[in-house]
Amino acid sequence: MTDFDDSHRPAARTWTTAYRIPVAAGTGLLALLCFWALFDGGTAEKWVGGIGLVLLIAWVFVFQALYRRGY
Repeated sequence: MTDFDDSHRPAARTWTTAYRIPVAAGTGLLALLCFWALFDGGTAEKWVGGIGLVLLIAWVFVFQALYRRGY
């Protein structure tokens, strides 16, 4: 007879688990665009690329915190 406790239950499917791979792919694509703008663009593109990279780094930390908390 099997006894299922909390450790054997599948994790709840939240938006962070459901969209983890698409969010990672989108974040990577946006990071490539920001790097391209930062190193290959003019003055305005360099600002957009730099600010975009800072925002993407912040988004990674926010998503990681939400994922760990189970949102």
